[in-house]
Formats: sequence, C-alpha cells, structure tokens
Amino acid sequence: MGVKPAIFQSGDQASQHYLPGAYSRLDFIKGTGGLVSINNAVIFGDCRGGKPNTLLWFTGPAEAEEVLRDGPLLDAVKHAFRPGGGLVPQKIGAWRVNPGTQSQHEYKSGSTTMILARSRDYGLHTNQIKTMLEDGTNVGKKITIQFQNNPAEVWDNVEKDSFEIQYTGSGTTATMTITKTKLTTKVDSATDLDIDFSSFPTIQDLVNYINDQANYTATVKTSTPKDKTTELDSVTDQDIKTSAYVAKSNLQALIDVLNESTWVEASYNDSASSRLVPDNEASWAYFSGAVDGDYTSAEWINSLQLAEQEDIQFIGTSSEDASVHALIKDHCERMNSVTGKAERQFIVGGAAGETVEQVKTRAKNIASEAGMLAYPGFKHYDFNNTAKTKIWSPAYYAAKLLGAQVALAIAEPATNKDVDVLDWERNLSISDAEDLIKAGVCCGIKNRAGRFVNARTVTTYQGSELQKCEFSMMRIALFVSRDLRTAVEESFVGHAMSNSLLGKIDGIVIGKLSQYFDMGLFNGVPPYWGYKKTIIGDQVKIEYDCNLTPPTNFIFITSHMHVYASLAAA
Repeated sequence: MGVKPAIFQSGDQASQHYLPGAYSRLDFIKGTGGLVSINNAVIFGDCRGGKPNTLLWFTGPAEAEEVLRDGPLLDAVKHAFRPGGGLVPQKIGAWRVNPGTQSQHEYKSGSTTMILARSRDYGLHTNQIKTMLEDGTNVGKKITIQFQNNPAEVWDNVEKDSFEIQYTGSGTTATMTITKTKLTTKVDSATDLDIDFSSFPTIQDLVNYINDQANYTATVKTSTPKDKTTELDSVTDQDIKTSAYVAKSNLQALIDVLNESTWVEASYNDSASSRLVPDNEASWAYFSGAVDGDYTSAEWINSLQLAEQEDIQFIGTSSEDASVHALIKDHCERMNSVTGKAERQFIVGGAAGETVEQVKTRAKNIASEAGMLAYPGFKHYDFNNTAKTKIWSPAYYAAKLLGAQVALAIAEPATNKDVDVLDWERNLSISDAEDLIKAGVCCGIKNRAGRFVNARTVTTYQGSELQKCEFSMMRIALFVSRDLRTAVEESFVGHAMSNSLLGKIDGIVIGKLSQYFDMGLFNGVPPYWGYKKTIIGDQVKIEYDCNLTPPTNFIFITSHMHVYASLAAA
C-alpha cells in the first residue's frame, strides 16, 4: 500500500503531500470587502456624435461635448453636471440610441480595394473627413487627413523596409514571388524555395529560415523583427539574382499611420487577393456613407436590452416621449425583479408647456416605485448662445435631478435642495404643488425665501406606502437588496454547504446590516432585527426586518400661548 498522503484541505481546495515540509495556500474571499456601486447614472438619447449603443462616461460637460458634439442628449448631460445646490457629479454616463454609422473611404490599387478606412466617430458629420494620397517627398507615400477646419494630419515618406534577400547560387536566373500566404523562389524557372507564412509568422523567422538554405542570404531590415510576414507587400517574379532586393511592407505602413489619425481607423481589405500599395489620389477625396440613424422605438428597445448588462443605478433620458418613458419604466422594473438582479431607478420629464393635469396623467401612465417624473420646465441660458436664455423642458429638469442623485449620499433626499435654474417655466401655487405631489410628480418650486428648490422627491407610485413614495427610501431599499445579495452570492454560491460555511453566512449578513446602519441607511432602535436563516436541502433562506431611513419632510410646531393673570394681593 505504501505511505498514505497527508491531506491539505482549505480555501475550498485540496491537495495530497508525501514530502515533509510546510505548505501554505492563499484564500481570497469574494464579496465581503466592499459595496456595490451606488450612483452610476446614464442618460439615454439622441445626439450627433459618439458610438451608438455604447456606455460613454464623462467627467465634465466639455468632455461630453467633444464626443457627443450636439443634440438633446448632450444638452441633458450638460444639465446633469449642473444640478445646483453646490452638488458636483463625479461622472455622468451617456448612451446614444440613434444608430449613427461611420463614414468610409476605400484606397484602391487599380479596381481592387486595399485599405478600408472608417471614421472613428459615428454620424453624418463624419462625411466631412477628406484625404489625399501622393508620392512621398523623398520615398514612399505622403498621406493627408483633414476633418472640417481642424489642422491637417500629414505623414510623409511613408514606407517600411522588412528584409533584404539575394540568391547567391550558380543558377542563371532567380526570382521571388510574395503572396498573402507564402514566399516562393524560382531558379532557372524551377521552384526552389516554398515558404508558408503560417510556419514562419515573423520577419525574423523568415530570415532565419532563408539563411539556413543553400545559395541564399537574407538580412532583417525592419526595426521590429517580430513584424508579421503576412504584412509583406506582394511582388511577382522579382529578380533577386542580379542584386539584393529589399522586400517591403509599405501597405501596412500606410495602414499603421492611418490608425494614428485622430479621425480615422483603417484595416487591410481581407477579400483582396494581393497586398499592393494603393494608387495616388492627388486631389481631396471625401469619406462618405455616414448617417445619423433613425430614432425609433425599435432602437430604444435594442438599446435598453443592451444596457441590461451594464452597471447602472439611475437612468434618465433627453426624450420627452411618453412611449419612451414607458419603455424605460418597464426596463427598470424588469431589472428590479427577482431575476433581473440589477436594481435601478429612472428619472424622466415631459415636454415644455404641459399643464398640471397633463403631467398628472403622465405620472399615472408610468406609475412605479422605481421612477420619478420631473415638472415643470425652467428658464436657463442657451448653450449655443450664452447671451440668451431659453425655456428648457422638464426632460432637462429630470437631468438635473439625476445629476443630484450622483452627488448625494444614498440616504440623502433631493427634497428642498437648490436647483440651478434662472426661473421656472411655470411658478406653481401651493395648491398646484400639493396636487402634483399627491399625483406622484416631483415638482420644482420657488419657496418663500426665493430659492428654486425641489418641492419633494416623490416617485410616480400611486399608493400610500411611504417607502415606495419616497425616491430616497426606494434608493436605499434597492441598494441594500443588491449589495447584500451580491455579498452572499459571490462568497457562498457554488461552495459545499458545510457548517463552517453556514456560520460564515451569519457573519456576512450581520456585518452587512451593521454596515448599513453605520451608513445611515437604517434608523431606529433597533435599526434591524429578526435575522433568521433557514436551510432546506441546497437552499439557504435569509430573512430580516429593518427600518429604512426616511427623509425629514415635515416639522410641526405648536405654540401654546397664554395671557398672564395673578390672584396675588397687591
């Protein structure tokens, strides 16, 4: 039988050992060291720049303008960065829904496209990229790229020597042919070398092989010997007997410099049968074919489906369309479901000029504890002409509310916080404001001190439970649900259900609940109680009670005032 092994079992791993000694294993526990993200806010909408259906993060309005260029989405992002009240969002995400396309240009040799070049950005404006291809001042090619009035990008003397080869044998003639896949030579019309690039993938590999063959000499010429042999320019029956020949990768050199451009990206046209340097284009040739894309419900559905995989807590939109708001509401409720596991809230706003009754109807149509509807619009400066003011619709007030959520602590409501507006589109009476709040509308008001503030950040939920009516309390509930679930899932699911593991579950859950209390998410005495863990087969059921921290909405003061009277003798 022999000596039995010593078993080392720890950290969900096991190993057997025969040789005496000390052994160690590192066990990194997931999910217990931090919190899930709390304030990733993304605005969806229509713009003129930026890659569609891609989450784009910005740390300021100037950065957003450089990418998004123009359109309602850019305006909404700018307002999100200016919520007011001294709040400064760390970052705001943007999602271009309209499927803009890239412009493109084909660099050809004869009738065959050798290089496919596309704009880096997406949209109609990219059709303004132009290019020229000329002979280099000294060698190779000169290529120029320019977009609108930006300085031209110029690369001159573009060429790339790869390796030098010469036949040194006694044959009368020797020629070389390079295709996309191999290098062959002929000596006196008979095939001599036949080198497949798949076997010799780099220039250094190729040169090493050639030098090991009789009657040939080769030298690496490129400064990067690991260049691919498949990037060599094609040649046919090139004389390598009379004198040494330098094989080049000039086509790849052109592709490489195009990929250095701010405005374009380029690749080889794989469908071409050879690799040849494109013909000159001595006058400006414009890129073409880009469109801004349709802004349709189908595109919205596609965008929201793609966004399901992203780490997002708040969704906003520059759209004022009620049907779009309904899609966003459905998306958030699906993400907040048992199987969605990606809790998020939405903040939207309608069109300018709407009445109180119209916005109340909007709230009913998107009734949800996960969402907030902003009203009214407001007066502020025009981003395109800062000397003038304009009326911005409630959709942009919603963007400001979203920006405020990014900067606020989890339990802190936006109620009574200042809003960065010059005036409201409509200054609401107290009765109108109360009517809107009862209907589930977050309205902006001018208070008695003359400040422009959020009256009360209520959700569009049409019931009376305070936890579901208050946006900040729903934020706490959704965060706690996601964070606790993530902690136990990452730490325990997929592991053997040992007594040790069951004890660790207690530690994780109690530790998390205590952490939430420390963060001010729970309040009261006690803030949480009734923790219970039930084991049924492969199932662990966890239950507990807690008091969510509410906003301070009301302070009632009663002054009992009396008239002094005395019965004492004078």
